[in-house]
Amino acid sequence: TGCVKFKQAWTVQPDGSGKMTMTLGFSEQMLAMSDEDPFADLDNPAEMLDEEDNGWVAFTQPKITTRDGFKFATFTGYFEDINQVSFSGDGGNGEMDATTYTLADGTLTVTNGMLGQAVASMAEDQQMQDPQTRAMMAPMLQGLEMTESYEVFGNVTDAEGFTADGRTAATTLTADDMLADTPPKIAGLDDGNLTIRFDPAGWADEAGWKKELADAKARWEQIKAEAAAEAITTE
Repeated sequence: TGCVKFKQAWTVQPDGSGKMTMTLGFSEQMLAMSDEDPFADLDNPAEMLDEEDNGWVAFTQPKITTRDGFKFATFTGYFEDINQVSFSGDGGNGEMDATTYTLADGTLTVTNGMLGQAVASMAEDQQMQDPQTRAMMAPMLQGLEMTESYEVFGNVTDAEGFTADGRTAATTLTADDMLADTPPKIAGLDDGNLTIRFDPAGWADEAGWKKELADAKARWEQIKAEAAAEAITTE
């Protein structure tokens, strides 16, 4: 529903390593009506352990904040080779295909991207073609915002459907897009792929990035160790 805000911000380095920071927000009104707390297990590293088989090498502890009537969780995942990464933004419920990534020769290809799948799903939803249905859903959808961005190691030259600003390609889907008379479209995503082309310009701060990645991996091992020790104590 529109009581959700979802943001992915990717950064990709020249050696294929990088990070993805995700922010997930639910309206406090919706949370008050729900029987389950979607944030309940976010501080449990076991929830992310399986992702280590999907190219991820470290995660940060989620940071919980509240503002403007929403409760947000923000965390960062780190990877050493984006070509090995797969990501499912659906909580593992199988409603969305895993997103995969290919980096080669100044081109980053995103297959089954989050917004591409969301747009395709709406285009296939016959109910959303009905003006009366859209009007009925408007109160539930207000506030929805989904943003996807990719920062690469050179100025973006082409990213059809996304706005290019220097090294970053980004786009946002809002409630107004969903409630428009025609289904929203993101050019270039009809086949489920986003292709970002850029002029490789090398490292912005190689030493700084490698320290951040090493620190994140060390902290992740500490987080897992602390969780394991707590589990033993609890038992």
